[in-house]
Amino acid sequence: MPNDRLPQLHTASPHTPPVARAIEGGAALSAVRAEFPALSRRHGDGTYSYLDGPGGTQVPRATIAAMAGYLERSNANHEGAFPTSEESDSILAEAHAAAADFLGAAGPGEVVFGQNMTTLTFAVSRAIGRSLRAGDEIIVTRMDHDANVAPWLALEEERGVTIRWVGIREGDCTLDLEGLESALGPRTRLVAVGMASNAVGTINPILRIVEMAHRAGAWTYVDAVHAAPHMAIDVAALGTDFLVCSPYKFFGPHLGLLYGKSERLEQLAAYKVRPAPNEPPGKWETGTLPGEALAGLLGTFEYLARLGREFGGAGETATRREALAAAMATIQATERGLAVAALAALRGVPGLQLRGIVDPARIDERVPTFAFTLAGRNPREIATELGRLGIAVWDGDYYAYELIRALGLAESGGMVRVGFVHYNEPAEIERLAVALVEIATRTAAPSRSQS
Repeated sequence: MPNDRLPQLHTASPHTPPVARAIEGGAALSAVRAEFPALSRRHGDGTYSYLDGPGGTQVPRATIAAMAGYLERSNANHEGAFPTSEESDSILAEAHAAAADFLGAAGPGEVVFGQNMTTLTFAVSRAIGRSLRAGDEIIVTRMDHDANVAPWLALEEERGVTIRWVGIREGDCTLDLEGLESALGPRTRLVAVGMASNAVGTINPILRIVEMAHRAGAWTYVDAVHAAPHMAIDVAALGTDFLVCSPYKFFGPHLGLLYGKSERLEQLAAYKVRPAPNEPPGKWETGTLPGEALAGLLGTFEYLARLGREFGGAGETATRREALAAAMATIQATERGLAVAALAALRGVPGLQLRGIVDPARIDERVPTFAFTLAGRNPREIATELGRLGIAVWDGDYYAYELIRALGLAESGGMVRVGFVHYNEPAEIERLAVALVEIATRTAAPSRSQS
């Protein structure tokens, strides 16, 4: 891969970027959408609407080019004494540095790549479990994706750990912080919590939660998978011990990305093969990393940094960290407008019940992910009908297993989920609303059991 396609190495910076402007309609939005080849897909005489972003976003041209370039020119295994291996190792090292900039980590040694967030979380939970004793306590929440619940539940059976649960306020699907305060105690060893709900979009006050946990002497493990596409992350400012996310949710390839404080990654014993490094991040990265995917992630960061410079006011002299933070501020500003419009449109559909924060005055407390039910309609049926119209959405529980059960929706098929990212158009919101109104007002066909 030519070096001029790679962002240059910069250390993390506490610099606060200028106030970003939203990417609105017209030439600016058209230019952004042109970066994503998938968005040119047609459905009949119209366009195809990707409202399935919460399950995985589309990727920019820079990502595709970087992956192809790696496979064409630098495809080799690790630490070989020949040019392609050296080139591959350089790309992998730069991917660690760029990811550290994206997350605000102190350096590339605090960044670990893996197959996905779930696999990384199981690896860390197994390592933490080695140091736990019967009666030690771990706190999990009923808002989280099960990938930040099941790995900790496994320690209850394996190590005799006590699991304490924090519930939600069903009215607006926010976390019960008083319940968290009550659950914390002298035996609490870890608090596992999500930064933003992958089901209903609620943003949790992570800084406050980390401070609460640390006062009790506990570590924190933050699932930022659903936050990373929508806002800037600064692990140093949050102070969390661990944070994990998924590049394929923020315009990158299928990968898992873990941040760990250097002292945590060093002190924990990883499950690894014997010749593997004993220092992080190598001791945590089992097996051969997918070089083409890490090259692709560099392409994603290249795109985001350019977005931050062109729309976020970072400027050409900004460090990569500054440009990436500016990009995410621009994305957040753009998505705020989409979220307000989507909230109004969805609330106008007859028989639609939206879960989560629905007050427009609280729009900054959520990301533009919306989950709902429609009276008289099964979520799968709605998703199928929208799919036939060229509108991609999700249905079910999306692994927000406890949340769907807490809302009493497990037996009825969960909810329909739609999500917006910065490349979505306001016209897609109108298109979705029109389709839902038609579905809502159409007489439901009788089921086989009724016929």
